[in-house]
Amino acid sequence: MTAQITARPPANLKFSHMGLSVIDMAKMEDFYTRLLGFTITDRGHAGGMDLLFLSRDPNDHHQIVLATGRPAQMPANTANPQFGPSINQLSFQMGSLADLRDMGERLQEYGTHNFFPANHGIAWSIYTHDPEGNNLEFFVDTDWYFPQPFLVPLDFSLSDDEIWALTEKVSREQEGFEPYGDWRAKVAKRMTPFMAPAFQG
Repeated sequence: MTAQITARPPANLKFSHMGLSVIDMAKMEDFYTRLLGFTITDRGHAGGMDLLFLSRDPNDHHQIVLATGRPAQMPANTANPQFGPSINQLSFQMGSLADLRDMGERLQEYGTHNFFPANHGIAWSIYTHDPEGNNLEFFVDTDWYFPQPFLVPLDFSLSDDEIWALTEKVSREQEGFEPYGDWRAKVAKRMTPFMAPAFQG
């Protein structure tokens, strides 16, 4: 039986952070701090778990929490083993296509597995796994929108200018194409804005 929800405005919230259950805390700490550049803001023990708090933004005490307790064996995703059985992926926005290319080089130097560059038209992405098989996405938004999902391989042998031109061409050929800014303006009208608290000093 589905619970009835009282008709009222949506709750005032925004997505903040997420936690990952881990097997090898030291290996995961190394990956998220040394390779991805997260800062350890706190660590401790609670609820039977060792906890590590990580952030890249001083306004957020933590954006990722690593917590012990993951089972040694987890079944694979039954649809696509690139993606996790429970957490489909963690996504990190990069500043530019050059930054994404740089991250790809760093990931390959680190030796990550299941490395897959992808072009979604609305974004350029690199998918790979962290040391415990969680699927990660590093992405850069483009200037174009068309209905998703869409995926073709991203060819890093091309220059940034060539990738840009090819993606724009492919995007403009799709049904429903429009500038990303126009799409964002339209979808914003359907979304409930988060009302930040007014701090009193």
